[in-house]
Amino acid sequence: MKFNFLKNHNDFVIKTPLMLFAHYKTDKVRQGMKLTTLFAATTLLVTASVAAKEYPIHHTAQIKSLDDAQKAAVWEQAEVLTDFVYPWENEAPPKTDFRALWSDNALYFRFIADDKDIQLGQNADKDQAVLDSDRVELFFATSPELKPYYTAEMDPSGRTFDAKANFYREVDPSWNWQTLKTVGQITPEGYVLTGKIDLDELTQLNLWQDSDKKTLMCAILRGEFSAGEPKQVRKWISWIKPDSVKPDFHIPSAFGSCKLVK
Repeated sequence: MKFNFLKNHNDFVIKTPLMLFAHYKTDKVRQGMKLTTLFAATTLLVTASVAAKEYPIHHTAQIKSLDDAQKAAVWEQAEVLTDFVYPWENEAPPKTDFRALWSDNALYFRFIADDKDIQLGQNADKDQAVLDSDRVELFFATSPELKPYYTAEMDPSGRTFDAKANFYREVDPSWNWQTLKTVGQITPEGYVLTGKIDLDELTQLNLWQDSDKKTLMCAILRGEFSAGEPKQVRKWISWIKPDSVKPDFHIPSAFGSCKLVK
């Protein structure tokens, strides 16, 4: 779209009130167009970041309980996700193997984390103890605006720090999942964390991104801690590299899609 109220740069010397008004209106229109374009571009970037990666979650008839989910054989039908990175480190991270399956009534998941120096927090407050520990994490959001989103941070012993949050980092640690169950197992190579959440709870929290109740907005994460002096060394691992120069998973670009398939 072009506006030809003025023929050339020299015509910027306004000669009449009418031309002054025309020039003013033109600038306002152009400013409005720029703002509209910027808003559209920002929305597109947020949407693109959410849709950048998709993890397929296959259906299973073999898992009826969390006990079933601890059997290695049932996970052979799951999509194997090992595409994890250190977004803010110049090195390869220790291996993380994530798998998820869904039954008719629950979402099941399993992390296998290689870890040569497992850190387990000893604080008397359970939540703080988990936050001081190595852990794997799942975040689920209701929308790209992250208003709200829900977290599950799970340590090698199966302890959980869960919370409800709103962008940006308005976290309510008193909130708890009603159906989240986890089991942790420390192994010679690291640890295994297995868990489940009822599908009905995902519905109650408005987490489905489609009317078919098959798509979730999810972040799949890990905190990799090790002993250090004078303090613990903390590094962060994720499936998606967030658009942030400093460690931060509480932003839209940390999320991808988890798609239930059958």
